[in-house]
Amino acid sequence: MRRTEARGGIRLRVYAGRRRRRRSPAALRLVVLGLLAALVLAGTARDDAAPAAGTAAGTAPVMLRVGLATDLESVTLCCDRRVVVEAGAKPFHLERPLRVTPAGALRGRATYRLQVAALKDEQQARQIAAYLRRETGELADVVFDADRDLYRVRWGRFPHRDAAAEARGRLAVLGVEEAWVVGEGGALEGAALRLEQGGRKREIEGRWLTILAPPDVGIPFARRRYRTRLLIHVNDRGRLNVINELSIEDYLRGVVPREMGPELYDKIEALKAQSVAARTFTVRNLGEFREEGYDICSTPRCQVYGGMDVEHPLSDQAVRATAGQVLLYDGEPVETLYSATCGGHTENVEVVFPLKRGPHLRGVPCLEAGVFKLAGDMAAGTPFATGLSRRLLPTLPGTPAQVLAARLEHLALLAGLRVPHDELASLRRREVRRYLLSVLDMALDPRFLADGGELQRLVAQPPASWGDDDRRFAVYLARSRLLAEPRDAELSEAEADDLLLQLSLHLGVLRRERAVYLAHDERQLELRRDGRAQHLLRPPSLATFRRQGDRLVAGTLELMAGDPLELYWQGDDLLAIVLPNEPSPVHLGSRNARGVWQEVRTLAQMRSSVQARYPGFPFEDLQILSRGVSGRVGKLRLLGSDGRSLLVEGLAVRWTLDLPDTWFEVERRPGPSWRFRGRGWGHGVGLCQSGTYGMAARGASYRDILAHYYTGVELGRIRVGAGEVGAR
Repeated sequence: MRRTEARGGIRLRVYAGRRRRRRSPAALRLVVLGLLAALVLAGTARDDAAPAAGTAAGTAPVMLRVGLATDLESVTLCCDRRVVVEAGAKPFHLERPLRVTPAGALRGRATYRLQVAALKDEQQARQIAAYLRRETGELADVVFDADRDLYRVRWGRFPHRDAAAEARGRLAVLGVEEAWVVGEGGALEGAALRLEQGGRKREIEGRWLTILAPPDVGIPFARRRYRTRLLIHVNDRGRLNVINELSIEDYLRGVVPREMGPELYDKIEALKAQSVAARTFTVRNLGEFREEGYDICSTPRCQVYGGMDVEHPLSDQAVRATAGQVLLYDGEPVETLYSATCGGHTENVEVVFPLKRGPHLRGVPCLEAGVFKLAGDMAAGTPFATGLSRRLLPTLPGTPAQVLAARLEHLALLAGLRVPHDELASLRRREVRRYLLSVLDMALDPRFLADGGELQRLVAQPPASWGDDDRRFAVYLARSRLLAEPRDAELSEAEADDLLLQLSLHLGVLRRERAVYLAHDERQLELRRDGRAQHLLRPPSLATFRRQGDRLVAGTLELMAGDPLELYWQGDDLLAIVLPNEPSPVHLGSRNARGVWQEVRTLAQMRSSVQARYPGFPFEDLQILSRGVSGRVGKLRLLGSDGRSLLVEGLAVRWTLDLPDTWFEVERRPGPSWRFRGRGWGHGVGLCQSGTYGMAARGASYRDILAHYYTGVELGRIRVGAGEVGAR
């Protein structure tokens, strides 16, 4: 179900996805995922004070299950009397060590496969399966999950789980780094759990055991504590999986500080951006491990989750301030990849992950690249209103009154107004007001020039006929000296320039536009406008203004990717660029200590690295075949001493050569040896955490940060419907 409705300037887009109910014998009937709703946040309106998703009357928090451990022969828990174990009709407290073992008999033999993707797009899923069959010669097919409306791509068949896990290396050389083991076939009969505590033994039927704790009391497991519920599940192999069931918001409290430590990344807007990215990843991947009884894993394969022990007040604040917010593209939660450092530019997703596609995962310049200077052609220190108004409306010789009259007539002509024959006798405020009504009578509401008190009342209660531009201009006039007493006092040149600038904006002769700086060179500017990256030719004459204290003055701009700009246009001509904020200096320090690196490898070392992925291949040299927008290597050819060659693509380049990143230059040296000089550390796709910190330090909001790293996304909100659904 999807609907869109307008609420003021905000569009509400609702997306609903349901899952069938599967309940635990413990009778815990919890809402896991009801309605996924996207509240599209328009413009720059703040929403941080909105209530958390699921806190309104009649709703419940969005729940999920996190796999903490799998295939255990036994589980021992100890000890907190506030923790309750629900064991059939006789719950008991966890006062003493509790040992849990599985019971039941296996019928038939399960086979094990590697699942490499779960996609909404059937065509893409089948293309990936065909690619894997062609490249490996092994079975690869698509399994449709009607419950989740997903196409799951699975590869290979193995008799044992360990054999399937070992086979991941065969897929890794094809650039498939995210495969996990799933079981098919086989059955467990008479599933039960044996409990032993203080010499007492009991057995409960079914696959599930639930351990509960009060909201702020953690359940102990493996030297950590976890909120809300711990579930012990007998899987299809007759082993135990340990699962933490809790709300998404509480889960994120244990994820954000592990993915972006608040002690190092101590800017709240950066942590908010990470919170939204992590929440979006979670919502998108709910149910990925359903066969194992949980939604998402707790390792880097998914997101690193540390439970209660890693929670931090600053990251808690970030999670709370963005509660329920997710990133959407075409109304669906997006894949939110992120890495610690990108070296100065992120990469298009298909360059690093050849099997992935995503219009929101486009490479963009990053603040890690450092400061770039953009100099205009106006004398440094020229006040903004003076510089821009005189560039638009040049001055001519004459008395001050004649100069202002000529410039006002010029403005009227540019606005398409007919200029009456009149004269401006002086710069006295009373006379300037009269002359304005004479020259601009067809464009100005006479009420703009009412007495100061009357104008203040109009500002407080504007006429219904006034639009936003009218209101802004009325506020300007109310604050200016044009209507101030004494009325016979004269306007200064600076006040006249400011009046002309504001009139130019009000009449549409001058157009102001917001943009985001990405990069520039001698020929062009790369900016993000209306959510899209665009290249503009640099005009031969351009003014640049920056903030100096409480003023804007002409000067050289020191820009970093992501900085907000204001552009001033006359028609199609760009007249000026303004950096409206006085950005803080950014010292990334150890946050991008790995941003630049160098490695030297001998022939023996290179052969060892290559043969770890391609056993027996006699490495001799390499050729770079293609690069992405950041400069990262997309395709590489390995050359063997026996004349063979191998094509390596995407992230497999990094693993095959054992390098920190795929953004590198390589030089063959005598010996032979190879020197690699590179940037970035990781995959470099999506959000860059050190760049996120830098943008926050320069004053960017988390919305600005997310819009910078994820192209064309919308910020939405998840909510829970009244229907009861679940993963059990």
